[in-house]
Amino acid sequence: MSHYDDIRNRIHRQMVPLPILYRDDYSIDHAGLAKYVAWHLENDTQNFCLTFTYSQLDFVTAEEIVEVTRTVMEVVRDDAVFISCTGGGPLREAIRSVQAFEKLGAHAAFVHLPEHCLQNPSHCGELYVEYIRGVAKETEIPLLAVALPVPWSAPSQTMLPIQRFEELCEEEQFIGIKDDIYILDNRMELARKFSERMGITGGGMFTHYIFFHHFPNQGEFAGIYNPKRGQRMFELLDENNYLEVMKMMEADGQSGLTLPDLHWMARNQVVFYGMGFAETYVMRPPIATATEAQAQAIIEHMHQTPTLFEQVGR
Repeated sequence: MSHYDDIRNRIHRQMVPLPILYRDDYSIDHAGLAKYVAWHLENDTQNFCLTFTYSQLDFVTAEEIVEVTRTVMEVVRDDAVFISCTGGGPLREAIRSVQAFEKLGAHAAFVHLPEHCLQNPSHCGELYVEYIRGVAKETEIPLLAVALPVPWSAPSQTMLPIQRFEELCEEEQFIGIKDDIYILDNRMELARKFSERMGITGGGMFTHYIFFHHFPNQGEFAGIYNPKRGQRMFELLDENNYLEVMKMMEADGQSGLTLPDLHWMARNQVVFYGMGFAETYVMRPPIATATEAQAQAIIEHMHQTPTLFEQVGR
């Protein structure tokens, strides 16, 4: 097994997206971040990632991302997988960042869409593939793409069309993608075509994401964000016990979580995937598929809980 296969296989199940913790003067609270990471390690977290929305990237520099990576790796070491991320700057900046991540021991890196791709939506896929390949030529750690829509110009289109993944999959160093919540159909096609070749993560699944990322100091030790509880969900998913997963998550719904993705898939009898808490879930082969009977049982259960059904049935 190659190093890239090893990391891809370790990016599995629950993944904790790390917030940037700030002090009152807006400097980064590295001690608080280290404490936060240590808490998750103690609670059996196996995967961490650092990724941003593009509005957040306006407030963090490439140098700060490197320092955050240093802080995380001093705690994680090799006890879990940590995926750092580039800042969406020019190619040379991304290369320098990933080279710094390598020296610090990070296991992989998300390569954010650079600004020039965002400014050229009609050629974004082509430019982004070229950009990732440029980073790969100068680095060695596994790389993952970040595919987001452009809501201000093309809300139903992805910035990285499906066909571009075939090009990226030619690169051994390319091991996965973070796909966006708003392009669910695209994600399903990704799962069908590429799940055996790459890890697929997704963001923004729960409403708790808003609370957690925008108010990290209040949310960092919230009881709902419980790694061990997340692992129990995966055990149920491994057993194809989707109805019990629904019941567990319905109970969590009392704390403000909603389940649009889960219900969408049950209703349409499509690929069922594993979910982690708060923001990110991960699809890894083998992907369990809900049978018609299981999907119908879930739908009937949803109809028996009208309040929750109203939340997620639109």
